[in-house]
Amino acid sequence: MSPFTNPSPAYLFRRYLARRLLQTVPPGRFLEIGVGSGRFYEDLKRQGFSGLCLDLNEDLIQDHQRHTDQADMTVMFEATDFFLLQEQFDLIVAFEVLEHYEADNLCLAKWAGLLSYQGSLIFSVPAHMRQWTPNDTRAGHARRYEKAELMRKLAASHLHLDELWCYGFPILNLTYPLSSVFMRGQEEDLNRMSSQQDAIGSPGLAEILASQDGENAKSCAADFARTSQSGRRKFSRLSSWFFQEWLWMPFLQLQRPFLRADLGTGYIVKCRRE
Repeated sequence: MSPFTNPSPAYLFRRYLARRLLQTVPPGRFLEIGVGSGRFYEDLKRQGFSGLCLDLNEDLIQDHQRHTDQADMTVMFEATDFFLLQEQFDLIVAFEVLEHYEADNLCLAKWAGLLSYQGSLIFSVPAHMRQWTPNDTRAGHARRYEKAELMRKLAASHLHLDELWCYGFPILNLTYPLSSVFMRGQEEDLNRMSSQQDAIGSPGLAEILASQDGENAKSCAADFARTSQSGRRKFSRLSSWFFQEWLWMPFLQLQRPFLRADLGTGYIVKCRRE
């Protein structure tokens, strides 16, 4: 695993299941929204995909560019708002993105519009408001989802549901509440970065978005400052060593009998534009 990768248990669980969902998607051009510090694009490249990875955090995009072969043009990285895109893609991937947007219906409509005919959307969101912790507040989440709500919003966006799994049970149900204790330090970091951005007033991404008319990430987000920094993680060396897939494989497989039960901490979805 690359030292740049900075995973979490939930990341391992999502990536493991996303690869299963990817098996039924023919190779083509992809868009990953909110790449963060993840490297699912490596799985996409191995399956014959090429495409574009976006994130609102310019530092994370630069990290990906530094750790990627510059001669390889298979995957490009941009600190761009997905609302600004006009082209279409055969596959869109968005892990832990939709819950950041108060106007999630506008996001889903935009994603559907960016899909080619019969194109696939694979995304994940946190499940169940009863599982809300300070982590959700720190990340700038607008909500955690319920299954019926999610299915209703997909139907309203004219997206055909192929699979909807509730992942992570039973392991993540135990680890997620504990993680909120270890993430307390990020609260001060996020507040400090947000204050610095306001004080500097430089023409960064937030200011550019604020000057644009129409829908954009800043206007739709519940907390844009926290959303734009949510891909950051601490203790990268430790997590890269400890959260390796082979080490967690028994737990990843343990969740499989429960995927269609509504018991886990998150939903992972595959749907299509028709």
